Amino acid sequence: MITVSTRARSARRLASLLAIRTGVHVVVRYDRPLRRYWVVWTDGPDEDQMRMVAMANAAVVPDLDLGELLWHRSVS
Repeated sequence: MITVSTRARSARRLASLLAIRTGVHVVVRYDRPLRRYWVVWTDGPDEDQMRMVAMANAAVVPDLDLGELLWHRSVS
């Protein structure tokens, strides 16, 4: 059974992996009203590149449905 805490741990792990692989600060946060996770970062790779990095590491975060993530890149 996947619990909120295991999903939250996977979200934190994904944020760390994406940051390490891309060299930018990444936050994965839960949006309660939408009941989905946002991947948020500034500068660095575009959304497609970030998705590719996430998918390449999907086995490390099996508790997250990467297809359901929302993505937001801002530019400074």
